[in-house]
Amino acid sequence: MGLAGCSDDGTASATAQPTGSTTEEETGTTGPTSGAPTTGVPTTTVTTETGTDSTTTTSTSGPTTETTSEPGTTTTTTTTTEPETSTGPAPVCGDGQQDADEECDDGNDDDTDACTNACTNASCGDAIVQAGVEECDDGNAEDTDACTNACKNAVCGDGIVGPGEMCDDGDQVDDDECSNACAPASCGDGVVQAPEECDDGNDDDTDACLATCVAAKCGDSVVQAGAEECDDGNIDDTDACLATCKAAKCGDGAVQAGAEECDDGNIDDTDACLATCVTAKCGDGAVQAGVEECDDGNMVDDDACSNSCKSGQRIVFVTSTTYSGNLGGLAGADAQCNLRAAAGGLPGTYMAWLSDDTGSPSTRMTKSTVPYVLPNGVKVANNWADLTDGNLLGAITVTELGGPVSTTSFCGANEATVWTNTTPAGTQINSQGNCANWTGGAGGSNWGFATRVDNGWTQWCSGGACIHPSFLAPIYCFQQ
Repeated sequence: MGLAGCSDDGTASATAQPTGSTTEEETGTTGPTSGAPTTGVPTTTVTTETGTDSTTTTSTSGPTTETTSEPGTTTTTTTTTEPETSTGPAPVCGDGQQDADEECDDGNDDDTDACTNACTNASCGDAIVQAGVEECDDGNAEDTDACTNACKNAVCGDGIVGPGEMCDDGDQVDDDECSNACAPASCGDGVVQAPEECDDGNDDDTDACLATCVAAKCGDSVVQAGAEECDDGNIDDTDACLATCKAAKCGDGAVQAGAEECDDGNIDDTDACLATCVTAKCGDGAVQAGVEECDDGNMVDDDACSNSCKSGQRIVFVTSTTYSGNLGGLAGADAQCNLRAAAGGLPGTYMAWLSDDTGSPSTRMTKSTVPYVLPNGVKVANNWADLTDGNLLGAITVTELGGPVSTTSFCGANEATVWTNTTPAGTQINSQGNCANWTGGAGGSNWGFATRVDNGWTQWCSGGACIHPSFLAPIYCFQQ
């Protein structure tokens, strides 16, 4: 029987007898093994001895160390077993811990912040709208839809032709090829772009801007409301629409072909063209100045005006108005005669029976071969010779209006005094009596008396004052 004892390292061992071939193993003894590190892990040591050779084996859960010695030495093998370690749940996205396969992990379920619920960094194009950073995110690379590749809502002016846009040049210049409404520049868009003259955004051709974006003007064939009466697109003044875009009418100065015989632009019936735009002619009832002596508008040849518009008589009257010695010269006096004749509706042209240093009836007037008559038809003289022989057939007492002559008192009570400074022969009495050639001045004059038929009708009294309110008198007027 063998003896039990302790080895040098304190490990219980079974020792075989030096002799024989019997091998004994003893297990279940634990403790540190000499030469092996102590880990606190249970170990199992087995020692085998054969002859002079021996082997020791130790088992643990860790690495195994095996030592082989020469004969006569002891070899020990130790095996260590690691204890089981508890690691908890497996790592997941959203636990707030960034794992190796995660870009981020903020531990929340907000998909719109900087870290998505897939633990990836938020970025434009991930189909998630990052709050405060992106306006939109449709997750595609299509830059022309409602959300651009910059994750901005598509808007006019962003330089990208988006939904509903025909163009987008990215600027705020409204008069270039693409308007600020992202529509191609075109006539009628309300924006003036070269080469447009105007653009009012409508197709109304009657306002100041045509539908062709050309400024309305006379001659464009479009009638501009409130500005043009007509517009036939030409400059022909003889048609119904003048070149000034005024409707042709009598008196506009343009002869309308087929409608007017003439048009001198005035309403004077005594010239070559009547106010009715008919060429003046004998028998039209209007006396053509310098051409006709009369025109009574009829074809009765034995009345006061023949059918050749030659007067069979000359009218003479005394004015219903009175004047001072300032008549504006002989020309001014003639003008007053014609004004009064017109007021009385008398035909022809008239001259005043006055004389001064510039002229007299004998030098100025037409010496008629036909009778001189009053507006009421009463004969005054048979002709010029009869008029100037010192005796009248009838007194000149009727005004242009057919009324009686006014009376004065400075040449006698209730005398019908008339300015003349003219002799019965139609010549000037004297220079002192012409009131400075009928422009006023100091001194007096020479007067006739309208109710007389002898020399007194033209040379009755003298004196008075050319310019004084007490010396006002009418004048005689003779048709030429």
